[in-house]
Amino acid sequence: MTRTRDEIELDLPFFVNGTLDAETRAEVEDWLARDGGLQAEVGALAAIRERMQAEDVRSPGEFGLARLMRDVDRARGRQQTAGPLYQKPWVWQVAAAMAVAFALGQALLPNASQPERFEVAGAPSVMMASATLTVAFQPDATEAQIRALLLDNGAEIVGGPSALGLYQLSVTDPADADAVAEALRAAGTIVESVANADP
Repeated sequence: MTRTRDEIELDLPFFVNGTLDAETRAEVEDWLARDGGLQAEVGALAAIRERMQAEDVRSPGEFGLARLMRDVDRARGRQQTAGPLYQKPWVWQVAAAMAVAFALGQALLPNASQPERFEVAGAPSVMMASATLTVAFQPDATEAQIRALLLDNGAEIVGGPSALGLYQLSVTDPADADAVAEALRAAGTIVESVANADP
């Protein structure tokens, strides 16, 4: 496979990272042996990569990007005399993209020192304290029948089903809990059992 110098240039960041396949790597190495400009480009990319790995980058925020661009401008000023490499804007775009990718990787790694900020739904600490009744519905009761019965009696499901198929219900007005329980018991085709919820 014979490619142009410009095509080889595009592979240089991957060459520096060691991610090219054997055939492409051999072709890049062949070009490097013949082209001093490509050698200088590889040297610059390798230096950028080494510096990025040596620094403890925490965030790709505006401050980090501004610092990177300041360093890039300094490097460009020092090495302007090295040839056309440092006049190519895409080299610095690649360097900036590598820095942002590295910083994002650092930011996205899980931090074991941070406490968990979630709870499993249905865990006892998440159950609503307003549950007043524990209900088991008939196995053949439809969702529409259950919903209509609960709406008519001012009750709503706040937990369940448990492993035994029990639901926790909350009553809109706790003073009506006994009346709601009696109404649910009377709907024997929909409700199998009703009991007061455990405190």
